[in-house]
Formats: sequence, C-alpha cells, structure tokens
Amino acid sequence: MGRCPSRARLMARGQNMQVTVKLSLPRDTSSVSISRRVVRSALNALGVVEDIRYDVELALTEACANVVQHAAFSDEYEVSISIEGATCSIDVVDSGHGYDEASLQASMPHPSAEEGRGLHLIRMLTENVQLGHHPKQGTIMHFEKKLEWEPNSLISQLS
Repeated sequence: MGRCPSRARLMARGQNMQVTVKLSLPRDTSSVSISRRVVRSALNALGVVEDIRYDVELALTEACANVVQHAAFSDEYEVSISIEGATCSIDVVDSGHGYDEASLQASMPHPSAEEGRGLHLIRMLTENVQLGHHPKQGTIMHFEKKLEWEPNSLISQLS
C-alpha cells in the first residue's frame, strides 16, 4: 500500500494550540478512507462539534477522491491538515500534470448532477477554497473551515 507516515504536533501555550498532520498516500481508492479517519480522529480528540467534523470529512473525502480519479501520472499525493486556533486548513497536493482551467470550467456538471459534484460540495461546505495548478507540478487544493467546540472539549478545558 505504499508509505503512510504521519506527523502530529500538539503545542499548548495558554489558549494557543496547533495540530499539524501530514500524510503521503498512494493514489489508490483505499487511501481516501485513511485521510478521512485521520482528520476525524484529530477533530474528535479536540472536541470539534459533530456537524463541522462531518463537513470537513466530506470535503476532504471529495478532494482526495478527485486526486485518485483525475491525477493521471501521479503515483501518490499529500494531505496536510493544520488546526490552529479556530481554523482547520487542508491542502491536498498531487504531482500529476495539472489541469486546464478552460476545460475544467467547461466540464463542470450542474450542482444537482449525480457525479462530478466534488468541487461544488467542497465550496459549499468550507471556506477559502483555492485550486492551483502547474502543468509540470500537479494540482493543489486548499480549503479551510472555521471550527466550533463542544462545551467539554479539550480546547474549552485549556482556555
């Protein structure tokens, strides 16, 4: 299944907490569930409310599924999850050939279509969605989500 190293860093200084996880995953359908489980575990451990955990999980699932389906010529991809303050930032990066902006816009299905709604979902569920590309270095998708905490969460206890 390839390598799947992860690095988690937790720093607590008063109200400042940062968690960073970086995954290097094979471009395989089974890797999508790995990234989803990792982000679910991190958000759950910190006490993020369920609705927001679900939004982040679904957005990450869609981003990773897009890589698996569309990143031809890329054997692996990276997922970086950063939780700092009340924001979760995620980058999904592949090393494929990138994409053509005009072709991407022309092929975008209607949001109510059964397939091809991944980017629409990510934009609906998260904030600051950015899609960047370089023809020789692949694609990077960045998105963020404002976090809310359960009343008895780790964050609430440290504040």
